Amino acid sequence: MCYILNIMKKEDLPKKIAVFPLSNFIIFPNTSVPLSIFEPRYIDMVNDSMSSNKFIGMIQPRNLKNTSQNIKDLHQIGCLGKIDHCQKQSEGNYLIRLQGEIRFEILKELEVETLYRQVEVDYQRYENDGSETIEERDMTALLNAFKSYASSKQLQVEWDKIESIPLNLLVNILSMNLDFNPIEKQALLEADDLNQRWDNLIALMQMASLEEVSNPSGFIN
Repeated sequence: MCYILNIMKKEDLPKKIAVFPLSNFIIFPNTSVPLSIFEPRYIDMVNDSMSSNKFIGMIQPRNLKNTSQNIKDLHQIGCLGKIDHCQKQSEGNYLIRLQGEIRFEILKELEVETLYRQVEVDYQRYENDGSETIEERDMTALLNAFKSYASSKQLQVEWDKIESIPLNLLVNILSMNLDFNPIEKQALLEADDLNQRWDNLIALMQMASLEEVSNPSGFIN
């Protein structure tokens, strides 16, 4: 996991994108994540993306059991990513690094001949994603919530590195990487702005910490 600062020009954003539905996985603007690509349809997607604009839309499915391939089985909000590193493996698979650019809203699913799905999207609601800053907040509140969460989950954290990350990026990095369920992650992704995401993130960390304390063995009462 790493972070960057990148601001896309509006005119550079594609209106039609390939989407990669993946449950319990989200990305945010100005973050980047590694992905292993091994399914044939998504290998095709990477091949096509690398030969064009290198963009892929990450989106969560609403229900893994729904295989209708209809737009209704996808969440409406996802995040556009750009492949900034691509390594082909000997067996034909890919290791890529995807850089988060801007959130998008799906307008409609396109009829295509590709094995992977493509959609038409709009970015208007999220034009500030690349340059958004957080209002004055006390970083201590976020760090205390994360420390309680990390302790309850028995996570090993390099706190000096965490504290060196700019606050606006730290909110997105924690939202993306902590062990929340798909619905909770989608709520973090769809937060109106960083301030709302801050509030939601702290609330989720506090709830997770309380659950671990009240039920440390993992048994359901």
